Amino acid sequence: QIAPFHPKFAFAGSGDGIDNYTNRSPYPMFHVLRENEVGLAVDKLGGDASKVWQRNVDLLEGMDKKFGREDVKKIMKGESLDGLKEMLRDLRGYSE
Repeated sequence: QIAPFHPKFAFAGSGDGIDNYTNRSPYPMFHVLRENEVGLAVDKLGGDASKVWQRNVDLLEGMDKKFGREDVKKIMKGESLDGLKEMLRDLRGYSE
């Protein structure tokens, strides 16, 4: 599978929704995903592929609520913020 990412990615009709950040990156790029790895990730989420996207949206919504949109933009550019590592550690299944 090929997943496209772009700094200004926006879903049609989403406006400035935080869900757009699931497909944003600092630079335009394509991520090549191995089908077996995608399958393993989906299996970990109970076999429902839509849960992968929803999990990412939930994370971004939590970051938006905790840090605000401007800081989410900084995080997406690779900047570290106080409290980010702790927030990620508190999520089930996260490890550095």
